[in-house]
Amino acid sequence: MTDTDPGLIALDWGTSAQRAWLLDTRGRVLDARRPDSGLLATTEGIDTRDPRARAAAYEAAFRRACGDWLTTHPGLPAIACGMVGSAQGWVDTGYHTVPTTLDFTALVPVTHRDGVLHLVPGLRLPSGDTPGDVIRGEETQLVGILDVLGDPGEPFTVVLPGTHSKWVRIDGGAVTGFATAMSGELYGLLTAHGILARTAAEPVRDDAAFARGLAAGRRSRGLAAELFGARPLVLDGALEPGSLPDYLSGVLIGDEVANLSSASDTRVVLCGTADLCRRYAAALADRGVEAAVLTEEVTARGLWRIAAAAGLLRPQDKERLERTPKP
Repeated sequence: MTDTDPGLIALDWGTSAQRAWLLDTRGRVLDARRPDSGLLATTEGIDTRDPRARAAAYEAAFRRACGDWLTTHPGLPAIACGMVGSAQGWVDTGYHTVPTTLDFTALVPVTHRDGVLHLVPGLRLPSGDTPGDVIRGEETQLVGILDVLGDPGEPFTVVLPGTHSKWVRIDGGAVTGFATAMSGELYGLLTAHGILARTAAEPVRDDAAFARGLAAGRRSRGLAAELFGARPLVLDGALEPGSLPDYLSGVLIGDEVANLSSASDTRVVLCGTADLCRRYAAALADRGVEAAVLTEEVTARGLWRIAAAAGLLRPQDKERLERTPKP
């Protein structure tokens, strides 16, 4: 066996997207895919209350994404994180209650015709006087981020932009709290449905419109009022219809950063797509915070680390992992 032989199939299976990696025996990416098979696409048209129907749909989506890997490398361990382990997923894996360390040695196995897929539990803040919160998939990104950073030595905040953006506080390698903003989902709804979608035109990249939206999002009139303000700006000729999506992005991100960041957020790590991280970095810079940026590929690193801790990897692969330099 060589270092470039396959060692693990790893998936990040979210609400709207899915990413799959074939990793070698050191946890490096041999192949990567982004099938259009998130939870929404996987469960479309089925009764999600029926566990058999859900299982059949998820197994079919798993095979579409990784079937050739499963056939070519029989017996290769497989692991997945994200909404695949939710109440509407293949199997509900439950949650670890925050505050908690990022220790995921107990995974939830799901059998399928080609073997076993091991699912990673999420994180939760229980509801009390205020609503609680949940994380699915981002906990694995956090494992990968900590693996890259090593021991940061002091508390820091991780911002994970996406459909449901997460703001996570980490201290001593443990998650001490987090909050979720539906900014990405709201953006998708606003630009696809309703009056603002009819006001907009084919999107064009407009950094000035985004910056203008950031300023609006930081104001205190309220998010609903600032979002509607995009329409009269277009009607008055003060904003081009094609620039409206970037303006809305600025409003949503500006409001999110204004409400979820705090004076203690002096060390911030962004992890996500390049364009989203660029936008959030600009919003944080307006507050005097220079954020470090990591790519989404840390999720693959996190899945590899969790697989190793849970005993899924072959002994020789674990030894190679420990000798692998951190990216």
